[in-house]
Formats: sequence, C-alpha cells, structure tokens
Amino acid sequence: MTPFKTFLSILSLFIVLGLMAWLYPASGITIADTTFRFPALTDIFEKQDPSEKKDHPEAAVENDPQKAIEEMMAATQAKEFAEFSDSLKFYEDFFKNGRTRFDVPGDDPTWFDRFFLHLELAKIDSNVVHIMHYGDSQLEEDRISATIREALQTEFGGGGPGMLPAVLNIPSQSTSVWNNGDLTRFLLFGPEEDRANHNRYGPLAQVSKLEGSAVIGIKKRENKKDDFPHVGGYSNIKVLASKRGSLKVRLAYETTVIENEGTDKEKRKKKFVDAPAPTDDKYEKLRVFSWKLPDTTSNAKIYLGGNAEIYAISVDGPYGVAVDNVAMRGSSGTIFHRMDQQLLAESYKVMNARLIIMEYGGNLVPSLNKNNVDYTKKLIARQIQAIQKANPDADIVFIGPADMAKQIDGKIKSYPGLALTIATLREVALENGAAYWDMYRVMGGEGSMRSWVKQSPPLAGADYIHFSRRGAAYMGELFCNALRMHYDYFKFRDKHKIDDAKLKDIRGYADSLDKAKEAAVAAKPADTSSIEEKVESTAEGK
Repeated sequence: MTPFKTFLSILSLFIVLGLMAWLYPASGITIADTTFRFPALTDIFEKQDPSEKKDHPEAAVENDPQKAIEEMMAATQAKEFAEFSDSLKFYEDFFKNGRTRFDVPGDDPTWFDRFFLHLELAKIDSNVVHIMHYGDSQLEEDRISATIREALQTEFGGGGPGMLPAVLNIPSQSTSVWNNGDLTRFLLFGPEEDRANHNRYGPLAQVSKLEGSAVIGIKKRENKKDDFPHVGGYSNIKVLASKRGSLKVRLAYETTVIENEGTDKEKRKKKFVDAPAPTDDKYEKLRVFSWKLPDTTSNAKIYLGGNAEIYAISVDGPYGVAVDNVAMRGSSGTIFHRMDQQLLAESYKVMNARLIIMEYGGNLVPSLNKNNVDYTKKLIARQIQAIQKANPDADIVFIGPADMAKQIDGKIKSYPGLALTIATLREVALENGAAYWDMYRVMGGEGSMRSWVKQSPPLAGADYIHFSRRGAAYMGELFCNALRMHYDYFKFRDKHKIDDAKLKDIRGYADSLDKAKEAAVAAKPADTSSIEEKVESTAEGK
C-alpha cells in the first residue's frame, strides 16, 4: 500500500468515527438491560476554560510531559546523590577531622589529583615518577623513605632505591653503596669545611668531584625478613653529571647467564656484563648518561674516568614510582635558595620529580621564639618558593616536626617551642600552596614521645627526639595510609564520573538534608512531661 492510500485509509476511519459520534444519541442505545454510549465530539475536543486553568495551575502541571520528565530525573538524581553523599561524607570527615590527615591549601580534598594522575600514567607510558624526600637526621639510613617507597611501589609499580649520591657516608638499611677511587664529596648542608667553592650541588644538595678514576657499587642489601622486596629490580639507571669537564662512564651489571642451554650440562651463573652509555646533551648544565637494561638486576657497578662533577646516580625499575631519600643531618631545610636553580630545574625535569616532601622543623625548635618567628617564616617561604620555581609541575608536602622531649624541672616534657614551630611551618606551607602533615598530631600530641620511647620494642630512642627503625617504619605507614585516603577518594570520583560541578551539587544536596533534619528537630515540640507522669499514664492505659 502506498503512503497516500494509507493516509486515505486513516482519514476515512476518523471520518466514520466522527459521524458515529455526531449521529449517536447522547442518551445512548439500550439493548435489553445494557446501555451502549459513544463519546460526543464535545467530550473529545473539550476546551479548558482559561479562567479555570488560571485558578487550577496544578492541573496543567499534571498533564505536562516535560514537567513529569524533569521530576523523574530529579528523583533519580536525588537517589544517586543520597548514595554518593554518604561515601563522600566518610572521606571528607577524615580530611577534616582525622588525626593523620593532611592540611591542604584551601581545604581542597582534590589537591593531590594532579600527582595521582602522574602515578597512573607512569605504567601506561613506561615512565618513572620520582618523589624527592628531603629531611633532617630522622631520614638517615633510608628511614621513613624506605617504607613510603615500598608501599607506593607495591601500589603503582617500580623498583630500586631511587637517586643516590656517588659517596654515601651513612649506610642505608635497604641498599649497599660503596665507592673506590678519586672522588671528593661536598655538602651544602654540612659544616663550612665540607662546602664547595660554588653552588652546583644538584638535586641531592651535594656533589662528588671526580679527578681521575673511580668505581661505584650499588647492591640491594640482603635482609632475612626481606622488608623491602621492591628496592631491587634495577633496569633504568642514570648518572647525572656536570656539562663541564670530560667524563667517560661504563656500567657493568649482574645478570644470569645460561651456558650450554638445552643440554645435560646446562648451567646458570651470575656474570657482570658491560652496557653502552648513551649521553643526553640537551641540557645546558647537566650531562645525563642513561641505561635501559633488557632485564632487571640488583647488583651494578659504575666505572668513571675523567674530570667532572657527579650529582646523583639514579637506580630505578622499568616504570612506576621512585622515592629518593635525601637526609641532611642538622639541617632545617634552609639551603634550597642557595642552590644553582637552573641545575636544580634540569635535574628535576630529567628525573620527572612530581612530588617534593620537605621534612624539617626539629632543628628549629630549640631556637625559634617570638622575636625571630617573622624572619623564620620568610626564610622557610623562600625555600618552598625556590623549589616551586625550579619545578612548577611538582606538588610539595611539608612534614613538620614530631614530638620532642627533654628533662624540665625533673620531668620529661615536650619542648616549649614545639607548638610555635608547628604553627609557623603550617602557616607558611599553606600560604605558599604546599600541603602540611603534622607528625606531632599524628603521634598523639604533647607528651606522646614518652609513650613512643616506652613501647616494647621502642618506637623512639632514649634521646626522646629520633625514631627507632621500627618507629620510623610506623610513621611511614601512617603517612602512606593518609595519602591512600586521598587516592581512594580520587578513584571513587573517577569511577562515578564525579567532576567538580557534580561534587558541588552533591555537597549542596547533603547540606540541604542536614538543614531539613535540623529544622524538623527544631519544629518538634519538646516533651516536658516527667518520667513519673509517663509511668502513671502508661499504668492507667493498662
């Protein structure tokens, strides 16, 4: 049937029905006891009185399909918001009140999002994201850093100890580093006699000058408990050196070699093999020698020859996270503005440093007072700003001092200047766009160091200042747990496609519910009857 014939058929049907409605008696036709009626045309095409529509607008709303759709969507959104608001409240309650929480600029719980995006992209891009962990003597022996490294490498992948100096005077609990040859070490944070006659210190705030030849060995430290299984597995190795001078570099690494493979005499043995060293000369002040090994190793040797400055040796896995432990005994972290800023910027860039942790304050506590607090604020702010200028793509977390105690009036008490130091550092960090993590609060506040020392085994030393290895590991775990809360929050929003606008709407919905509950409670009349009256009325009812 053609479209025209179909149209004629439908039109004919309407005409017949119209005639039936016009000719059919209004009272209907009665057959036996049954009356048959047909709707009149006035019933079908009845017009609403405009005045009636004005007097009863709800009638129009009930018949408005657009309004019905909007109401259904609002009900669906309310249900969705109700489900999300409880989960979001759980996270945001921790961000606001949790003892181990981070204080973040603007109280923005999404502050870590940029950093988490870099971590997630690392595996996709086969890249390594570096976290620079600067601090004072609390970090020596790779304490705290090793626990953070292990937790993040388990979560996001990675291997190796990160960046190491060519000369490591204080042993690491996770990695054995040794050197032999013509290397002289200079420290920016050490005594005056240990300083170089220039400011080219590199990312580790130290430099080793090569004049001749040297060999550096790096090996995972064997541990019966194997507390740090990811600290081995090197496959990305870099040497950061000066552009000036002459330098030859060779890497030898341990690998398993199969001899007479597939025969009865097949043997497996470890052997050192040489790897070529491509040089990256695209930087103005930095020369980078790098290796991407075909397999992983936990034992490597680097042979150096020539005249040059060695700033760092990076030992990483194929992708994921690297955490660089940079312990500065006696330092308050007030040295970054004195470093060669271009060299520092190039170093951060080549190492893809995306998070900078500054853990200082303990060495400020004994001397900080109301007379020098303004000077201290400016000095700390200058350090944060120097790092931000060198690496605007990185986020900065400032970790304040832990509880510290000494004998006062015959009793072990927290240092009097501790509260002022913490308040000062928190204020400076937040004002300069850095997050703040309060170890003092995390430990339990005033007097908590005494309980940490008294734990069995002890979590802190008898000096009531430094953590034991166990205590440092525990503090690292607490830090990672707090960071993981932000990561879970990040993943929750990503899973449910909650952007900033939707997050604002959900918060508004939750606030409206809270206000409604408050209003309902306020409107409910108070029951002023006494307990005795309630008992009597109950008894009478029985």
